[in-house]
Amino acid sequence: MGEEARRFHLLGWTLVIVLAAVTLPLGYTSSKEYAELEWPIDLLITVVWVSYALVFFGTVIKRKTKHIYVSNWFFGAYILVIALLHLVNSAELPVTFTKSYSAYAGVQDAMVQWWYGHNAVGFFLTTAFSE
Repeated sequence: MGEEARRFHLLGWTLVIVLAAVTLPLGYTSSKEYAELEWPIDLLITVVWVSYALVFFGTVIKRKTKHIYVSNWFFGAYILVIALLHLVNSAELPVTFTKSYSAYAGVQDAMVQWWYGHNAVGFFLTTAFSE
């Protein structure tokens, strides 16, 4: 993966942060703790995360050394688990460009939300910031 993918990843996350800083104070929210952003931003997060995965796994595939440090296995698993968590928790039914409703109802929505919330903290924060 080249410079373009890395640049897209940087600019994509920057755009996600700017969109969050604008939409959340205006009340455009899915009302899910740790996953408040509306569906168009969730789609952007998914695309940016896939670019991150391509850069990471592309680097591992192109490596010149034979061995892989154990931390790279953790990062690979972290990328895949966060993708799964995001896709399942962000399943929404769009109503308008700025409003959607969770694909789950009642207790199922609460279970999915806290499965996501607990693991997002466990994987995203612990793995990403401890390496």
